[in-house]
Amino acid sequence: MWLAHALTLSRIPLAVVFWATYGRDRWWSIAIVAAAVLTDAADGKVARWWRRRTGDQRVSPGEWLDPVADKVFVLLVLGAIQIHDPVSWGIIALIVARELVLVPLATLYRLVAHGRGAHAFKARAIGKAATIAEFAALIALILHSAALLPIAIVAAVLGLAAVIDYITCARHEAHQDHRPRSV
Repeated sequence: MWLAHALTLSRIPLAVVFWATYGRDRWWSIAIVAAAVLTDAADGKVARWWRRRTGDQRVSPGEWLDPVADKVFVLLVLGAIQIHDPVSWGIIALIVARELVLVPLATLYRLVAHGRGAHAFKARAIGKAATIAEFAALIALILHSAALLPIAIVAAVLGLAAVIDYITCARHEAHQDHRPRSV
């Protein structure tokens, strides 16, 4: 499982390299975002392979580490872009709409539900699609693409849909935890 965690954590130094190099070569910046996308795709595949190989089904730190690494990467990349080549804060808000809503809700959820079962914020298809849209918006931003606004809107819509999905799953899980169990 260490390889999956290493792939996940590699997005943080990639973000630091992005910060240090942004503005020098647009293609180098895109290559760094592409490397982050590849590590994001690979870490889950490696973790699932490891679980199949070992039969280990315990909760892994990767379940919370992966979304944290994604958020750190996206925020550091956006910070570098804002310092070197500022864009509208509205565009930034669209790209990180999921984080603007989800981080406070997830924090509140963990404070209220602390110690009562597993978290409901596991990777699901809509969340993965939202992450892909965020990365696509970063590339459009780096390229100064005319498609930036539509891609940022898609990232926001998918991100907010992911938040609704997470809330629905959390409510379902909470309901399941409170149902009487038959013997």
